[in-house]
Amino acid sequence: MTIDNFDWEYNRKLIGGIPSQSGPNFFRGCVQYLAQVLQVKYALISEILDTDPRQARVLACWSGDDFIPDFEYDLRGTPCNNVYKTGLKIYPHSVQKVFPEDKNLLTWQAESYLGIAIVNSHGKNIGHIAALDTKPLKNTYQEQESILKIFATRSAAEIEHMLAQKALKQQNIYLKETIKKLQKTQSQLIHAEKMSSLGQMVAGVAHEINNPVNFILGNLNYFNNYTKDLLDLIHLFQEHLPDLPKDIQSKIQEIELDYLEKDLPDLLNSMIGGTNRISEIVKLLRTFSHLDEAERKYVDIHTGINSTLFILQANLKNKPFHIKVIQDYDQLPLVYCYPSGLNQVLMNIISNAIYALETKFYQNEFVEEKPTICIKTKKLENNWIGIYISDNGMGIKEGICSKIFDPFFTTKPVGKGTGLGLSISYQIIVEQHKGKIECISSDKKGTELGIEIPI
Repeated sequence: MTIDNFDWEYNRKLIGGIPSQSGPNFFRGCVQYLAQVLQVKYALISEILDTDPRQARVLACWSGDDFIPDFEYDLRGTPCNNVYKTGLKIYPHSVQKVFPEDKNLLTWQAESYLGIAIVNSHGKNIGHIAALDTKPLKNTYQEQESILKIFATRSAAEIEHMLAQKALKQQNIYLKETIKKLQKTQSQLIHAEKMSSLGQMVAGVAHEINNPVNFILGNLNYFNNYTKDLLDLIHLFQEHLPDLPKDIQSKIQEIELDYLEKDLPDLLNSMIGGTNRISEIVKLLRTFSHLDEAERKYVDIHTGINSTLFILQANLKNKPFHIKVIQDYDQLPLVYCYPSGLNQVLMNIISNAIYALETKFYQNEFVEEKPTICIKTKKLENNWIGIYISDNGMGIKEGICSKIFDPFFTTKPVGKGTGLGLSISYQIIVEQHKGKIECISSDKKGTELGIEIPI
């Protein structure tokens, strides 16, 4: 049955021939079928874009023997623009003369044009269908209009579905980004609270230790002088009173005065050394937290590493097994950074390394090798420095390395980790210092965390 004998039976068959697929396959099948039904060379379906000036995106275009790649075009100066305004337009001949600025009409050598707007369920114009031919149209406009309406109705449903899917996808992306931001904010809040508590603890400990130590150090000098005076007095007694009473001589022998006089300076020096060591510990605590320093400044990276190792000394040595620490330091310049944040990163990474070694030890995985942590620093090109911390612990399974910097992701059992340490470390290195942090690991062979930051 031809288009000249269009009737309701043909209408029914026409609807049945419209593709039942969805997405790009629908639009391609639809324009090919439309060109066949209308007996024209070109057929296209376009989506109206929300732009100024108004543009359209071709979803599918049939050229008689093949599909033309999708493209976008400006509606101004085209018959499609009139379709957008009026809803339906038919130019049975001389369409190029009516729209001389439309380059597509010239390229396709179009002589005739049919177009209908695609309207959604809310009455909004969301696209259009166009059919073009290189020869004038037959005088069957009523049937052609009916055919276009059938295709427009079906295309409207498909474009609405496509736009809804696109909006849903965008909403999902937005929700994922929002969740990621919320997780990041939560981790930052927890980190800030954790660092605040740590800072208060260190400040309190440093203050409580520093005051009595200074008191002891200050009085040890007086004690040293007093002791010397007392010993000098004893020597005067011995010099001027050689024949001491027996009870005094007995007491001198009992207390071993000669040994006491010889050992007392050593004992005093040992006390001074001990109090000085306590002062050094207080300084290391203050260095680690940088409570009394500017937020960002030039620092010696190795001092920060050493203070971190000192804080973790009990975990490194007071274990059933001894962890060997190899320090391979390059000659580095002072680095302009956030010392407290950088020390927190070092603390997180080295603590994870200790946990990995501990896990491997208790699983009896160490055979000939010994638990080892290696800390290497290196001056890089372009005024960057690198800190590389590796261990021969349990390692991380393949595919997990890319996730370890995600907030709240942890490989540790419940109660052993929060999943914040490396996430916070990533933020400190990448966002604060504009640097890089990378994980290289092999299951049961060890892990290396590489940190690179600009000087």
